[in-house]
Amino acid sequence: MEIIFFTLLLVFGGLLWLGLIAIALGAYYLLGRLILKSIRQAFLRPGTAQITAYEIRIPDLKEDDAEDARPLIRLELDCERHGQHFRLNLGPLTCQELFAALDQPVHRAACWMTSEDWQQLLQGRWITVACDPGRTEAILTSQVRAKREMLVAALLALATIVLLALLQT
Repeated sequence: MEIIFFTLLLVFGGLLWLGLIAIALGAYYLLGRLILKSIRQAFLRPGTAQITAYEIRIPDLKEDDAEDARPLIRLELDCERHGQHFRLNLGPLTCQELFAALDQPVHRAACWMTSEDWQQLLQGRWITVACDPGRTEAILTSQVRAKREMLVAALLALATIVLLALLQT
């Protein structure tokens, strides 16, 4: 009886251990994919893209995830890279992010423009973004800068950890 109990304990303990290892490996896999995506985006070069379509959505404050009632703008872009054209999406962007990307002064009242004003501002306009032909999305140059800063900080932290480990031995 004790042998059966001990065997079952070993089997269930082993299965639990294998389950924990599988969860840890899955988490490392997802973290690795996220890090590689950030590294790839950090090395994207900025370019220009023409706005071909746009959608303006005003969030409903009754929704749980809505923090702000200011409009969110989603852009469809025609991006050219090395002579090839790509249709990419950008957004949703806040008004502040959009006006900064268009090199326009950011003003809170500008978010509440009429649809004719939005059309005049966005239709056929060129915007500076980082086009990623491998994906269907573009990212703002400010986001590329943030990714680069994060990459430098991560490399400095990793170098510090390695240096401390070497100094301890």
